[in-house]
Amino acid sequence: MRYGVRPCLMWDVRVENLVVVGGALAVGLVIGFILGSVLGKGKTPAPVPAPVRNWWEERKTLTGTQLQLLQYMEAKRSASIAEIQEKFSFIPDRELYYRLEQICLMDFVARERRDGDVIYTLNPEYSEMVEDDKTVMLDS
Repeated sequence: MRYGVRPCLMWDVRVENLVVVGGALAVGLVIGFILGSVLGKGKTPAPVPAPVRNWWEERKTLTGTQLQLLQYMEAKRSASIAEIQEKFSFIPDRELYYRLEQICLMDFVARERRDGDVIYTLNPEYSEMVEDDKTVMLDS
């Protein structure tokens, strides 16, 4: 024993033992695959229902500026960044972009690029819900 190092006697590792364990794992995998194939034939997993979003609860979490932007988008359905900047000229550009990105991340609005211009469009799923609710006033 040199410098306080003791040989570990707890594990007596032999190549034969490793081969046996590896073989057992391989056989177990093959048996599991065969059983899964035989027992699972003809069965299709049940479809997972899509989670129902509560748009109104999410809408309640918006700040005043975000809500103003969303209401504008509810009325317009689609608007370019230039139109939005013109309408909300009292909001600094950086803050406006930040607020728009927040409602995009919440999935109320989608952002895309068309002909070199950035266009914001109301999410169709949310839009249908807003159209069905008679308490929301939309500009025509």
